[in-house]
Amino acid sequence: MKMKVSKFGRAALLACVLVVPAIQGCATNTDPRVAAAVDDKPFYTWFNGLVDQIKADPNYKRMPIDTEAEANQFMVELHDAYRHRISKKDFAALQNSRYPNHQNEVSFIVSEASIVGAISPD
Repeated sequence: MKMKVSKFGRAALLACVLVVPAIQGCATNTDPRVAAAVDDKPFYTWFNGLVDQIKADPNYKRMPIDTEAEANQFMVELHDAYRHRISKKDFAALQNSRYPNHQNEVSFIVSEASIVGAISPD
């Protein structure tokens, strides 16, 4: 169990780096959908690569995902898009409706996902 807790902590930390670099209170969570994302090795490897790409892009601006619930929701939706349960277009529409001033960041995430073939084209 201790190993899973550390995975959850790492996922929360990476989610914070991805969307909320300065967030406080990134806590361990037990949402089973987040656990599924963390335990999905190909997704988690891809997610770590996405985080590295975001860190390297000076134009990427932090999306206002300020709560654990928001971070969990984003992670679950990103995982759903990665696994083709929702389309790239639907993922982008969801994020753009929540974060209307961050179309560039959403486009970046979707385009990076497309480069590696992770998210379905439509």
